[in-house]
Amino acid sequence: MNDVAAHDPRAADPQAQARLAGALAASGFGIALFDADDRLRLANPWFERAFAIEPGTRPTWEGMMRHCHATRRGLVIESPDIDAWLERVRTRYRSVPVRAFESDLADGRWVWVVETLQPDGWLSIVVSDVSPLKANESLLRNARDEAVRISLKDPLTDLYNRRYIIGHLGEMLAGSRAMRWPLALAMLDIDHFKQINDTAGHDVGDAVLRHFAGLVQSQLRPMDAVGRIGGEEFLIVLTNTGLDGASQTLARVRRLIAESVPAASQPMPRYTFSAGIAVASADDSVDTLFRRADQALYRAKREGRNRDWAVNSRSMRL
Repeated sequence: MNDVAAHDPRAADPQAQARLAGALAASGFGIALFDADDRLRLANPWFERAFAIEPGTRPTWEGMMRHCHATRRGLVIESPDIDAWLERVRTRYRSVPVRAFESDLADGRWVWVVETLQPDGWLSIVVSDVSPLKANESLLRNARDEAVRISLKDPLTDLYNRRYIIGHLGEMLAGSRAMRWPLALAMLDIDHFKQINDTAGHDVGDAVLRHFAGLVQSQLRPMDAVGRIGGEEFLIVLTNTGLDGASQTLARVRRLIAESVPAASQPMPRYTFSAGIAVASADDSVDTLFRRADQALYRAKREGRNRDWAVNSRSMRL
């Protein structure tokens, strides 16, 4: 029998058990074992440090959580009411045979927790530090967000680009119909911009574009939208706004331009702009609304520039 036991891999091996205990103590992850009464029976040093367990103590799971909350160490528990937090967490804790989730530690680490519930009620918990993975995930998410931002924005003015603002116009037009709100479209063009580029240079021309874009954006509400659709052409979409509101917005922009003082380091030439306004009608599409705003802009420029012109489906008027 002794010979059989010596070769049975399931038989107790003190040397192997000691090596296992040493490996767990030195491992780079946490492991803990809670009995059926939810009291900690085994934890390696990594787990004890991570969850702020005092040496030599064997708290219950609830006691461990209360200690973390009271000392602001170990697991991050942001709720001011620990009893309410425990009541919420209890609906998930020990609810399934295997549960995996992410948690934050007070020292700034992100950890991945795997809880395994045995048929006899004992619970094992394995905790791994996934901070490097989360950091890479954050970098990838930031890179994705920046790529999306670049795809939507004009690089010079940081306004929406033509592709996005035209697509967004369709969404805003549909929204205005659903809410039965008026919607105004204004197409703006900086007057004699080619002359600015030819006489002052493209750097000054770029400065004018950025200056104009900033002033326009400063006069819009969060629900409005503005984009650069060409070299010196811009498009404004004003929701819940009719002709008078659109004209007032453009008047404020004109006043700001007139009051602007050029910076000494970057002389800013005086400039003006022309604008065409179209107010959406019930049967308008993006194309018809855009076309009418473009027609109104052409009329404003033909009438002498530095002015607005409005057009509807039947007639034009100043």
